[in-house]
Parts: sequence; C-alpha cells; structure tokens
Amino acid sequence: MDSDSGAEQQKAPPAVGDCSGAPTDAPEDEKLDWTHNLAQTDHIRLFRETDWNRNGLGPLKDWDPTLQLFANFVHADSRAACLWWGPDAVAIYNDAFAPLCHGVHPTLMGSTYAQGFPELWPYIRLMFEESVRTGLGQNVHSDTPLFVERNGWREEAFFAGSFVPIGPPHHPLGFYNSVFEVTDHKLADRRTSMLNKLAAVPDQKSDVVIAHVLTVLATNPRDVPLAVMYKFDFDDTPGERTTLRLQGQIGLPESHKLLVDVANIDSDEGLVPELRRAGSEAIFIDYDHRFDDASWRGWEAPSKKIAVLPISSSTRLFGHLVLGLNPYRPFDDHCRQFVHDLNRMISSLVSAAINFELAETRREQLESDLAVSNLKLRHLVEHASVGMCHVTADGEILWANDQFYRLAGRSAEQHNANYSFYDAYLEEELPHAREVWQKLLAGVEHIHTEFRMKRTYTSPTGEEIPASIQALAFPYRDPESGQVKSVMACTTDISRLKWAEAFHARSAAEAREAKKQQEAFIDVVSHEMRNPLGAIVHCADAIVAMAEESKCAGVTVSGGSLAEIVQHAEIVLQCATHQRRILDDVLTLSKLKSMLLTIKPVAVEPSGMIRSIMDMFNAELDSNSIRCTVNADSSLSDLAINQVYLDSSRVTQIFINLVTNAIKFLKLVKDPSISIMFGACASHPRSFFPGKMFWADGEPNSDVTNTPEWGSGEQLYLTFIVEDSGIGMTEDDIAKIFKRFSQASIKTHVTYGGSGLGLYISKELAEKQGGEIGVTSVSGKGSKFGFYVKCRRREEQPPDATRPIKGTNHPKPVPRQLHVLLVEDNLINQKVLSMQLRRGGCIVEVANHGLEALEYLEKSTFDAVLMDSEMPILDGLAATRLIRQKELEGKGLLGSAIARSGIRLPVIAVTANVRDEQIQMAMDAGSDDVVQKPFKVQELLDRIYALIHDTSTRGALVDHASIATSSMEPREATSDGQGRSVSI
Repeated sequence: MDSDSGAEQQKAPPAVGDCSGAPTDAPEDEKLDWTHNLAQTDHIRLFRETDWNRNGLGPLKDWDPTLQLFANFVHADSRAACLWWGPDAVAIYNDAFAPLCHGVHPTLMGSTYAQGFPELWPYIRLMFEESVRTGLGQNVHSDTPLFVERNGWREEAFFAGSFVPIGPPHHPLGFYNSVFEVTDHKLADRRTSMLNKLAAVPDQKSDVVIAHVLTVLATNPRDVPLAVMYKFDFDDTPGERTTLRLQGQIGLPESHKLLVDVANIDSDEGLVPELRRAGSEAIFIDYDHRFDDASWRGWEAPSKKIAVLPISSSTRLFGHLVLGLNPYRPFDDHCRQFVHDLNRMISSLVSAAINFELAETRREQLESDLAVSNLKLRHLVEHASVGMCHVTADGEILWANDQFYRLAGRSAEQHNANYSFYDAYLEEELPHAREVWQKLLAGVEHIHTEFRMKRTYTSPTGEEIPASIQALAFPYRDPESGQVKSVMACTTDISRLKWAEAFHARSAAEAREAKKQQEAFIDVVSHEMRNPLGAIVHCADAIVAMAEESKCAGVTVSGGSLAEIVQHAEIVLQCATHQRRILDDVLTLSKLKSMLLTIKPVAVEPSGMIRSIMDMFNAELDSNSIRCTVNADSSLSDLAINQVYLDSSRVTQIFINLVTNAIKFLKLVKDPSISIMFGACASHPRSFFPGKMFWADGEPNSDVTNTPEWGSGEQLYLTFIVEDSGIGMTEDDIAKIFKRFSQASIKTHVTYGGSGLGLYISKELAEKQGGEIGVTSVSGKGSKFGFYVKCRRREEQPPDATRPIKGTNHPKPVPRQLHVLLVEDNLINQKVLSMQLRRGGCIVEVANHGLEALEYLEKSTFDAVLMDSEMPILDGLAATRLIRQKELEGKGLLGSAIARSGIRLPVIAVTANVRDEQIQMAMDAGSDDVVQKPFKVQELLDRIYALIHDTSTRGALVDHASIATSSMEPREATSDGQGRSVSI
C-alpha cells in the first residue's frame, strides 16, 4: 500500500499535533512548515534537507498529519528510534539512532530498509509480514554484537528493540522501531559464565587446576584474546623463590620471543620485567611492539591494554597471569571489576591447590608432633586464667582445668554425670545450650556464644545479678575419618562487662530521653511564645499604621494622645523584637550544643549580600539619626572577586548581631555613626584587621571548605569590620563579651538590655566557618568589631548550550488585590492577621483547620494560601500534601487550575516552629516558602507578591518528585533586629 494513497483513503480528522490551532499571527511560511518547531540541530537539518521524493514520501510540506505526528514523535524520543514508513519501509530516525546505523548514516535518512541494510532485509521483512498478519509488534533480541563508534573508539555492543505497527490492524502505515542497549547484561552473562566454569575444578592438584584455568580462559576469546601463565618453583627456599616456569599460553605461538620456559625473576627475558614490576599488585600496560606477531584470538585484533595479574594468597605469591583485554571494550570500571573478579577466582583456585599439596606434606609431621603438643597444651591448660574443658560426644567431661569449675560455680564431683555441665546454666539458657551442642556435633567449625549462670555476680553498685560467661567451643575431629569425636571449649568471665553494658545502655537511653524532652520543651516554649508575639506585633503594627493614617487625614487627638499611642506601640514592637531575638539566640545555642548546626554553602556576591543586609536597617538607622557608611576594600578588586561560596545565612546572622549591637549602644550617644568595611585576602586574614585586635579564644574549623559542595575554586577569606562611635569598652569588659550569657558589665544589661548570647553565638558561627571574631575598643571612644570566614572562589560556569538564555532581571510585579486563604486555628491570631491583611487590600477567607481549607479550595480559587502548621483535625503539613496531590492528579478545582495555567497554587507555611528540620518538613510537604512568627504584615505581603511573580515565571510542576520533595531549598531565617523574619 502506497503511503500517499493510504493517507488519501483514510481522510481522518486532524490528528494530535495538527497545526491548525497555531497562532494566526505566525508567518505564513512557519504555518505551512510543520517542522519549524523541532529543535534546530544538525540532525534535524539533515532531516529537513533530505530528498524525500526519491522513495515516494514527497516533500515535507505535503506529508499527511499522521506521518507528521510520528516523525515528530521519533525526534522527541530520548531512546534510539526509527520510523520505517510506507510499504517500502522508508527510514526516518532520530539522532540517538544514528550511531547504530553501521556506517550508513547519513545516507540511511530517506532510504528504504532494503537499501540501507540489504543483508538484514530478508530477515526483517519476515518480521514485518508477521506483524502485518498478527497486528502485533515484534521484539528483537540480538545475540550478535554490533560495533559502535564512541569517543573515537569502536566498541562491541549489544542491542534489543521492537517493531510496532502504526495504523489500522493488518494494514499498517509503517513501523515504529525503538532500540535500547543491553551490552552490560550480555557482557555480564558471558563473563559470569566463564567464572562459573572456572569454579568447577575437577581436582585439587595444582597441575590439573592450572590446565583447567587455561582451558576455561580459551572458551571466551573475545574477552581473553591472549593469556600467559607463569608459576614460581616451590622447590626454592620459602621466601626466596626466584625461578619462574611457563605453565601455558593462549594467543602466542610457541616460538614467540615473549615465551620463556624457565627464567629467573631478575631476568630481562620475555615478559619477566613486567612480572617483576607487578610483584603482588595488578598492573596494566599498553600494547607495544613486543606483542607483534601474536595470534590474537576472538576479534583477531591486538588488545589495547594488557593486564599483569599476581596469582597469590594474602601471604604468598604463587605466580603471574598475563591477559590481553577485549580490544573493542573500553577500559572502564566494568572491565576493571571483571579483571579483579577473574584474578581473585584464579588466585583462589591456584592457592587452594598449592596449599592442599603443601598441607598433605606437612600432615605427617604434624601428627608426629601431636603427642608433644598435647603434653604442652595440658600444662598450659592447668595454669591458664581461662576455663578450658574437653567433652566427649556423649557429654562426658574428659578433663577440665580448675578455672572452668570456678566459672561454672560447681565442683568437679558435681560434673561426674553425662551432660552435667547443663546444670550450671539458668533454666532459660538450656534451649540455647542444647542448640549450640547439636551444632558442634554436626560439624560447625567453632561457635562464639554467651551464657548466663546460676552463679551470681555482685556488681560495683552492690546489685546481685546472674553471672555471665563467654564460651568459644569447637569440635575435635578424627584426623583420618574427619568425624567429630569430641568438643573443646574455652570460657571467660564477662559478668562485669555485661553489667557495664546494661548500665551504659540505661544511661544512654536516659540521655536520649532527656535530649528528646529538652527539644520538646524548646519547641513548646518557642511555639507558645511566638504565637502571642505574632498577635502583639500585628496589633502594634496596626496601631502605628492607624495613627499615621489619622495624622495624614488631619485627625487631632487632644493632649498629645496620638503621639503617646504611637510611642506606646513602638515600645510594644521593641519588646516583641527583644523577645524574638532572645528566642532565636536560644534556638541557635541549642543547635550548637547538640552539634546539629550545619554549614551550607551557596554562591553569593559579597557586595550584594552586604547591601541586602544593610537594607534591613535603613528604617532603624533613620529613626535613630545614625549616620552609616559602607565601603568595599580594594582587595576585592585586586583579587578579582565576583562570586564566592559561603553560608550566607550564617554570615548574615553574625553581621546582624554586630550591627544590632552597634545601634543599641549608639542610642545615648551624640552624633552617632557606624562605619562598615569588607574585603578579602588569600591568606593570613588577621593582617586585614588592626594589630591590637583582641581575638576570641577558640579553634577555627580548618576543613570547612573541603567537601564537594564548596566547589574546587581558590580558597579565600572574606573579612568584615563594623565600627561604631558608641560608649566603647575597657580591657576587662572586652575579655568577657564573647563568653556565653556574659556582657561587658551588669550596667550594660540594665541600660541596654540583651541576653549575653549574641556575641558568643557569633564567635561559634565564625569558627564553624573556618574564621574568627575579635574586637578593639577604647572606653568612651567607640568599638571596632571584626570577623572573617573561609570561602572558595566560584569557578566560571560555562554557558549551557542546551537551554535558551533567559534574562535575569525581571520587572517587579505591580501589587494587586490578592485573594488569600488564611488557615489558622488560634482565634486571636486569626482575627488580628485577617484584619491586617484586609487593611493591606486583600480579600481574606479564614479556615480553622486543614480540612476546612480543602473545602474552601474546592469552592473558590485563591492567589495564595497562608497555612499554619499545628492545627486540630488536619494539620498544615498534611493539608499541603493533599493540595499538591490534588494538583498532580488533576482533581477538582485545584487540578483544573493547574491544568489551565500550568502554575501551582502558592502555599506559604506560617509557623512558630523554627528548627531547621521543622522548616525542612514544611518544604518537603510542598510549601513554597516558610514565614516564622512573629512577622510584619507588609513584609508578608511582599513575600506573597514575590512568590506569585516567581511562580508565574517558573511555570508548572514537572513531576511527582517536585511535589513530594519540593525543588525549592528551605530558606535559612534569622532576625534582622526589628522583629522581621529575613530570608537569605
């Protein structure tokens, strides 16, 4: 059936991929050319420039929609795929299929199967006919390797695939041919088969084993095209074996110059220098002229790599095996593993055979020495501090030393009866004891076990507990028959050890429970304090805003009441800020104490980071009339620093602490000012700072940047100085400020407040980042704090050729009225926050818990959801997961919205839980951002606007993983000193 006539007969409606719905304003030539949307690669240009008239398909623009659809499908397939179209099976294939074309690419494009592969066509034609007859696809499993060009190498490869008919049953328009590689599986089968044959040794004699090894190697000529085996003479003095004898070869003629029947290890004949260089380690050498004239087996091509393998045990070297490796497989990890397995198997077989022969020659001597050894052993037994016994298979104690009876807690007379040793064990130990006895009689080589005894042990605490012993038991076999004749055992008292283990286990359990209770306490305190703080901040913020509005509207309040209201509201905000800062310090201190605080590097631009931090303080600096200057040191330009890897959230936390302290101590100073300087150095970071700087005691982490996530750029130090014109400090004050819960003086706390944790935490954070913190100050003349952290230069990133380059500067979204769903169970927070959001211009719906939120989302669409974490009936994490699941499954209004817009609903977790793992749990559940209580409503609105803009530009979810784990990294949050939660 001709493909063109078939298309005319079907007259089908437009298929998937029909361009009839294309934008009407597209250029006319693009609307007519259905291929213009394909990726513009060299392969696609080949496809478009092929003469399709030569085999009856006609020009591309005249192809029917079905052919267009499957041609697009082929080019979109990530697998190697080819479309064989029409009765003549004309080839249309993708870029991944090209390497498999056996050298007929690019001429295969537009050619028939018979033209491209005439030698395969008779076989493939039968498969096509069978598929037409049955209406089913045909699978192809090739046991014949193909040669594929990869990285300039010809590689042996195996492929499997299928031919799937396209079109009406029994009258297909063509066949879809997908191909996948099964090389690893085929090679593994071939090599495993050879290893299994090696394991089947017919005899333990060394000559038989060596002949067996060479015979099996000859069965796999493709992977072993050449092999030569040498063995050391064991007639030499042990430890001084120097004579090598040739045991056999594969792939080398007997007259070849590399074959030497007998040679000294110090000789330079044949391959002996390579064997000497290898010693007891495997080495790999490249092919050279010495291997010329070899009769290479398998592919009849010389190996590119030659392996020289030691045949050895853990203590002795028996000989060497030289192997030529497969010339048409890369020398990669798979190849190395195959050689390693082969070496280990052959070494095991040869060493076992040689050891067997040596053991046979030693056995007689050992038997002659046995009587003397028994006499010595009995003498040792009688005086040893370990209990020893010898028991017949019938349970009769032949002999035992005094220590054995002492550990058993019974006399020798009490052990006269058979199996009387059972009477020393506790009743619950008897089943285990009988099981051990039966295993020993069955031939188990040895058993390590423990038993609890009827004898008691008095612990150091005075507690009476059953004594415990450790026993090592092993059977004694008849030297000739190998039958178990008796059992020997050694026993050791481990009562004190078992008591200590139980004691430490109880202590560890108590410690874990105490730590768990401490974390639970901190969580409860943090949650219960942050929740009311949120309401306090919102109410105070509302008072200030209303006062400002009244002032702007000209409303007057008698007696200066309006100013007093504003002043009182600002005091409330300052108190809330102070309480928030203490909470954050306690949480950070808890992480430091529990070794849970981690350093997470990200690429940042130092100037931009400092600018972002100082933006947080603009309002506070203005309100306190503080002059502030920020200067970048010339070292940044001298070192050509653009971006570096460091933990920006931890650096920000230190910087905020220092700036907050500076502002706090400037409030009572005339003409207050702050000067900030930052720079960089490649080494000796202390040289950046004043010589009289007092450095806090500690030990910087020198290995902080040595993990892969820091990259491999140059190691640098970023330096920061915050100088203020405040009250300064004395030398005695300076010595105390970096200690935990310590301030310069009692007066400091009374006058300026604070918890005494900020500088201690800053010191710990600086040291964790490979840096230090210090200060220089003169009382009455201000202070200068400085710190540095270790970082790495970010390497230049090459442009990604597979992605279109997009601009990074997006216009700031214009605020619009938002439709927000507030999910909050606390009625006070619910009332206050919803009122504030409405004052900010939002339409607000309120849900009391997660289930109620889901009901709202089935009725209305929202711009964003503010989701509390801990709620009755259905908590915030579970509700967020259900939202993402509904979006993924396309269910309800949520599914319809994402199907229509391709953008998921922004969900912001609003929580009083602030530990990193709790924030991570919220992000993993599917939240787009996390806002910690307390916060200011305007900042929350800014975050919502930014998130909506970011989501609209980023687009839809890609797959389930992006919902389940969330591709956004959780943001480290810290306080900016004004009660705001600042995300870095």
